[in-house]
Amino acid sequence: MSTFNLKYDQGRVRKYHYFMLLSLIQKHKQISRTQLANLTKMSHTSIGKIIKELINDGLVIEVGQIEGEVGRRATLLEINSNGSYIVGVEVDWNAIKIGIVALNGKVLDKKYLEFDAKQEAETVLDRIADGISALIEQINHEIAEKIIAVGISIPGLITWPDGEALIVPQFHWEKVQIKAYLEKKIDYIVYVDNHVRTVLLAESLFGNMTEFHDSVCIYIGSGVGGAVMMNGEILRGHLNTLGEIGHITMEPNGAMCDCGRLGCLQTYVCSSEIEKQSQRPIQEIFAAYERKESWAVTLIDRARHYLCLAIANVICMYNPKGVLLAGPMVQEYPILVKDIEAITSKYVWSPLNQSFHLIHPSIGKDSGVIGASALVLNEFLRFTNDDI
Repeated sequence: MSTFNLKYDQGRVRKYHYFMLLSLIQKHKQISRTQLANLTKMSHTSIGKIIKELINDGLVIEVGQIEGEVGRRATLLEINSNGSYIVGVEVDWNAIKIGIVALNGKVLDKKYLEFDAKQEAETVLDRIADGISALIEQINHEIAEKIIAVGISIPGLITWPDGEALIVPQFHWEKVQIKAYLEKKIDYIVYVDNHVRTVLLAESLFGNMTEFHDSVCIYIGSGVGGAVMMNGEILRGHLNTLGEIGHITMEPNGAMCDCGRLGCLQTYVCSSEIEKQSQRPIQEIFAAYERKESWAVTLIDRARHYLCLAIANVICMYNPKGVLLAGPMVQEYPILVKDIEAITSKYVWSPLNQSFHLIHPSIGKDSGVIGASALVLNEFLRFTNDDI
């Protein structure tokens, strides 16, 4: 006996087409119904029905016209940035940033909270929940009614999609159920992921990486992290740790890393380790480097050398079109990555030498909040068969 259910399967196909068209409109920024039909090979009638539904749902708007076929003018469509909103939360060292973010990545309102990183996890999560509630209460009621979910960006090893922090070294957290705990406190679905992945998602949806569907992010701050995107999808691996480039071995007999192993990349590149080696603050080290003091030149040139080797290895492993260099060390001390593309090219396998672009972030101080909202939006726009 056949298990085919015509009504059920037609519903699945329609939902697939609904999110496929929504995703294409987001990707192309502005696009006409005819262009969508050409891209998808769907009929104009089917396109028209689904677009009408998207407009009625407040997710898509008509924004003008362009010259179409045979002199006819075609109406352009784009995502309605005011159709829905997302709460983005960045949890960083001693600071929580919470923002209300539109679907175009614009931050409408935000709240900044301080906390003690030595506090118990539940205390910090209660502070996050209270901060989210307070921010929602103070914004326009119409905006509050359109909030669809909450995204959390946090350093550490985070399971997906369960949102459990297996370990957050900065806060000494282990096995903290962030998603489950917050969903009991606030009336929204919560998505939680590692902060480096959210940075890559933010730049892919709203910033300098929109044209790079195969890309890698290398994030350098007090530690070193990574994220990988292939064909527009974040790669995660078995334990959601794919891309943890900070702990690849650069020198088997090198310096001791905080993880207990020798010669990890971050022992040569991140700010905390460079400070430890010189017994000086990072600002003083870079100031000395610019004055060409030999001890500082040795430290920073070595950091750049190992960073270029790591980038070259990543290019050979993943063949990304774009490599995003992000994080405080890159943004506050751009001299670290001066001439880095030319140096990296020396270490890249020759067939791939001209295949990559090193990209710097375009999203500024709100990148964590926008990245957390991009995490939600990315899930909202996905339309795989498993999801529908």
